[in-house]
Parts: sequence; C-alpha cells; structure tokens
Amino acid sequence: MFTLTHQAHEAVRQISSSGTTAEVPGLRISRRSDRPTFAVRRAAAPQEMDRVVEHDGARVFLAPIAALRFADSVLDVRTDQTGRLEFIVRDHDDD
Repeated sequence: MFTLTHQAHEAVRQISSSGTTAEVPGLRISRRSDRPTFAVRRAAAPQEMDRVVEHDGARVFLAPIAALRFADSVLDVRTDQTGRLEFIVRDHDDD
C-alpha cells in the first residue's frame, strides 16, 4: 500500500492548500518522458487512469506506471541544500 510519512503528508497538504483552482489539487507522480525516472509535480486533478491516494486533506495522484512501481512504497520529503522540498519514494522495508 502506498503511504505518506508525516512530513510528506504535511508538505502535500501545504502545497495543495496554496492552490487557486476550484478543485482541490494534489501532487502527481508520473514517469518522466525525457529520462527513466519519475517526477513529482503539482496537479489540479488526477488524470483518467490515475490512482488517487487521499488522507486527511493530502492527495497524491499516481500515474498507472507509478502506481505499479510504488504499490508498496512510502512517500517522504526532505529539504535539499538550497531549501527546496525534495520528495523521495522508498520501499516500506527501508523504514
């Protein structure tokens, strides 16, 4: 099951609450088209085939390939050297 750490939950809620659209936005995790990695981006709504993970105001949309790859993973967040948020998806076994 895909879950969020407390820190990731708070970061997603904060990012989501800063939206100006009528829909509650969230973060979308999808495969990058230019390299074999995944991207985390703000999204106003899930796309048609996305899996939606929602908990207490925090919404994460997983593109189909991300939903398969991260089915048993946890989303975490840390601050990089420049002060920007950096989301990390890791296996539950790494806890």
